[in-house]
Amino acid sequence: MKDHFIVSLCCPIPRKGFGKSERRCEDEIAQMEGYLQKCKGDIAVFPEGYLPSYRAEEVSALAKKYRCYIIAGSEDQGEHKSLYTLVFSPDEGLIYSHRKTALTDGDRSNGALPGEEISALDTPFGKIGTVLCYELHFPEVARIQCIEGARILFNTIGTGMWHEQQFDEWTSIAKARAIENRCFVVGCTHCCDPIPLVFAYDPHGRTLLLKKNEEGIFDVAIDMSKIDERDYFKDRNPKAYTKICEEGNL
Repeated sequence: MKDHFIVSLCCPIPRKGFGKSERRCEDEIAQMEGYLQKCKGDIAVFPEGYLPSYRAEEVSALAKKYRCYIIAGSEDQGEHKSLYTLVFSPDEGLIYSHRKTALTDGDRSNGALPGEEISALDTPFGKIGTVLCYELHFPEVARIQCIEGARILFNTIGTGMWHEQQFDEWTSIAKARAIENRCFVVGCTHCCDPIPLVFAYDPHGRTLLLKKNEEGIFDVAIDMSKIDERDYFKDRNPKAYTKICEEGNL
C-alpha cells in the first residue's frame, strides 16, 4: 500500500452539453489527454458529469497509457441522465461505479435516479471513497465509506460556486468531513459559474491546497502517515442514532 502519492485535481471547462458556461470543450477525451500529458499525479481527478457514459472505454485506455488511476464524474446519456463517479485502474480499466445518492432539484428535474449503495474501494493507495458533488453535504455518505476503511475521499463537483457564501459553506463542510472522519478530503469543479474550486484538506482540516477562479491541473502530495491511527469511531453510540432511520425521518 502506498502511503505517499500525488493527486492531480483538474478544473477544466465543461464538455459540450454540461453546465451553464458559454465556454465549451468539444472533445472531453482530447481535453483529458491534454491534462494527463501534464499530470504528475498517481491519481487524476475530473469533476462531476465530465464524461458521457459511452466514453468509459476510451478513459480506460488513457489510464493504461499514462499509468495512473483516473477518477471522473460521468453522466448517463439515457433517459434518466443519472450521475456517477467512475474509477479507472491502469491495469484493469473501469473498476468502480458510484451513482449519486443525494439528488438536487435540478438532478431530479433532469430525470436522474438516486443511487442506493455506498461503499469504499480497495486500491494500492488504501481504501478510497467517492462523494459526488452535493453528497458532501450529507455526513452519512462520507461516514459509511470511512467506516469501511476509506482514508481519502474524492469530491467530484458539477459546477463552480455561485457566490462567496456558497464557497465558504462548501469548503467548511469539506473540512468538517475530514476532521470528523480523520481522513483526507479533496475535490474539484468544472471551470464554469463565477467561482471554480479546487481543494484538499488533511485529516485535521488543515488546508493543503485551495484554488478558486483558476482553470488547470493542480497537484497535491498526500502523506497517509499523517492519519491518526487511533480508533476514532470506537466512541460512537449507534444505538442512540436509530431515530435517523425511523419512519418519517427517512
